[in-house]
Amino acid sequence: MDDNPYSFLISVNNPVPVPSPAPTHLPPGAEMASTIRLSTAGRSEDAPLARIFTPPTTQRWSREKPVPFWIHDGQNDRLLCSVHPAAPDVYDVHAADGAPLARVTRRSGRLLPWPRRVQWTVAPSGPARPVTGRVGTWYSWLLYVATAPAWFLYVLCATVYSFVDGSPDDSTFKSPARTRWRVHGANTALDYRGISRTYRFKARLLNPRLAYAVAVLHTWERKR
Repeated sequence: MDDNPYSFLISVNNPVPVPSPAPTHLPPGAEMASTIRLSTAGRSEDAPLARIFTPPTTQRWSREKPVPFWIHDGQNDRLLCSVHPAAPDVYDVHAADGAPLARVTRRSGRLLPWPRRVQWTVAPSGPARPVTGRVGTWYSWLLYVATAPAWFLYVLCATVYSFVDGSPDDSTFKSPARTRWRVHGANTALDYRGISRTYRFKARLLNPRLAYAVAVLHTWERKR
């Protein structure tokens, strides 16, 4: 991709086993767990921007039991980078040759002693400045809290109705999701929109490999 902004989305697939012989950097039994595609892509069979590989299904990613994953270029299947857990909610991103690219951290949100949103930070290993994104805008959280009693009543009624009717229904009250990763003193580098579930990306502000890595972690965390 060039330096022009573009939007992509992450499809979380049912894992597909990697055909033999698998690349030597992948573990035995590795699977393709997700794909990254342009949001304007046409047919699903078109080559994606990237493919995400993980260890076997029994070791699927979760925040409690994270596993490494590998991001391959969608056109030529070349390894772009790998992401390895370093500590709880801390992940190291390495280039194809093993050189460190960045550290990605997730800071949990909380209500007390003062409210704070979930925060994702990408700290590049080189001279580039960190990129930080907070989940949910302040005004969406304000609206969320203000309307919570009405939504709680709706969810309660919908749950009772689905129980009586016998048909399962997802009545979850979703929290604000929009996340903007910003470079201090610069514009937004990566912008996740919860309704369309797409990431708007500016390559001149953030290495594409790092954008893909944090977007995968962000998506998988919301899907778990």
